Amino acid sequence: MPMMKDCINACDLAHRAATEAAIHAMQQGGKLADWELVQLLLDTADICETAADFLLRSSRQYTPVLRVASEIADKCADACEKLAPSDLRMKECAQSCRRAATQCRKLL
Repeated sequence: MPMMKDCINACDLAHRAATEAAIHAMQQGGKLADWELVQLLLDTADICETAADFLLRSSRQYTPVLRVASEIADKCADACEKLAPSDLRMKECAQSCRRAATQCRKLL
């Protein structure tokens, strides 16, 4: 199923981008190291990884997980977009999270 594979790939990329962005944010300090942002990045990484796992094993419970993943990934993308003009890592994270949210919604 191509749409499912697209969602798995998008969630995997968002998981990686959000994890890398969280590490980057803590290393950079300042406004990037704001705990609410770091927590959102880590939450996004976890829920995207979980969404991909549910799809990989063809769980019958994937719908609510994808719904939550799309909501959290969108929130993360919004937060990262605010920092994107001055930080390439946050721009990449915003794009990956937005793509994952879109792909998750396509399967709902």
